[in-house]
Amino acid sequence: MNINKIEKYDWYEDYIVHWRPTNMCNYDCSYCEPSNHHAIDKRKLPNVEDLIAAAKKIRDSVPADKSVLVYITGGEPFLIKDVHKWFNWMGENNIRVGIFTNGSLPLKIYDMSKESFKNINIKVSFHPEFAEIDKVVNFVNMIKENNGKVEIRAMMAAGLFHKVDELEEKLLNTPIVRLPVFPLYNKTTQEVNPTYSSSRFLEGYKQKMDDGQLGYYTKDELDILENLEQGEPTYLSCTVNNDIETNAVNFVTERTNKFKGWTCGIVNKKILIEANGNIKYGTCAATGIIGNIFKDDLNLFDKEYTTCQREVCSTLDEIMVTKFKV
Repeated sequence: MNINKIEKYDWYEDYIVHWRPTNMCNYDCSYCEPSNHHAIDKRKLPNVEDLIAAAKKIRDSVPADKSVLVYITGGEPFLIKDVHKWFNWMGENNIRVGIFTNGSLPLKIYDMSKESFKNINIKVSFHPEFAEIDKVVNFVNMIKENNGKVEIRAMMAAGLFHKVDELEEKLLNTPIVRLPVFPLYNKTTQEVNPTYSSSRFLEGYKQKMDDGQLGYYTKDELDILENLEQGEPTYLSCTVNNDIETNAVNFVTERTNKFKGWTCGIVNKKILIEANGNIKYGTCAATGIIGNIFKDDLNLFDKEYTTCQREVCSTLDEIMVTKFKV
């Protein structure tokens, strides 16, 4: 099918904020961009009061009748001291909150935030190179026991599909979305960073989709990915060519998430806030840095469209943003 337009008619919120409050992580996954998982230095973790003040800036910068979703990734956000105070402030001030966490920290750390679980949607990113399955299971059960909503995003790392199968057997009543990995690839040397290799200090590597040309996945693994039968989250539904219903997950699993040169409405839908406070439109950084959440006054979502410059759109909600081929 020749796709020339993508839209989502039932957006769950008017505006989306993807916030990376820290780029520190206790994992060092082979496929993760080095900028997203620095070694932990507690002295450099953000102050929760600064995060609350920044969230107030966002709420004040958009019309009161417009809804905002802040979803928090990292790094690992639960490394931040008293992070639940930030979650609670947003929940109490008409900001919906979602969190991506690897679920690997001691339960006593999550226990301090359990009262905030009712205000947030939690996505547990299952990274099989490092994840301890029983620890993830215990965390998921804690979320459910405290009236939280939880979903698993399982990364299908090469050679480790069996670990995702094992997790699914232990969490039969929890939604699990299986997602192919975009391995780190060095265009100059034509090398892929293999499973279980550190990526923390790599230079010259970028995430790249493997459709069989990189040699990251085996042929059998590629066949499994192409024939995945899994329930697709309804909140990721979208429409192509005005009247054909599909799901953003399909673009990733079928490797059709390529929109370079298309006109895209990311500048009127979503911002990314990095750990240093820099603000960009989308993870694609469509127009470069537009300000700093800690230092600048905000004037957000004041444009309608921009032109996609990325080879691949790998973020599910950004795939659904209105875009069309010109």
